Amino acid sequence: MRTETKWAVIASVAVFLWLWLEKLLGLQTAENFETWALVDIIASIVIFTVVYYLFCREKRELDLNGVMSWKEGFWSAAIMTLIFIPLSTLLIYIFATWVNPDFVHIIAERSSGGSIATEEVSLFLTQHTASAIVFGLVFSAVFPLFTRRSPR
Repeated sequence: MRTETKWAVIASVAVFLWLWLEKLLGLQTAENFETWALVDIIASIVIFTVVYYLFCREKRELDLNGVMSWKEGFWSAAIMTLIFIPLSTLLIYIFATWVNPDFVHIIAERSSGGSIATEEVSLFLTQHTASAIVFGLVFSAVFPLFTRRSPR
């Protein structure tokens, strides 16, 4: 469980730092919304590919003595995802509330076509949680395929 927690913290901090970098690069503005959306998706895939691969490899080598089945890898990565979701949601809440609250308003406005019927931060966090669950489970299923190893 220590490896899962470690990598969930690493992934959460990486997401938070990525949000800061987007802000510093000026991507989190109404004028750059389309560019932000594309860059954010690509960066998210790259970040999570690296995190899940390194996590599965470390789990196999350090915790499972170099041997890991797909099932062990899947459940370990799924647990890491479950730890990641509340940690990353907290950091995103901090970012959306104190660092760049205007950005959440821009996302809500652009995503809804100008009519905002719900509280923006809540909508942003709900979308993050839903995508973290879906992508986390997909990555949990895929990466153990590449990092599993049978006993010799």
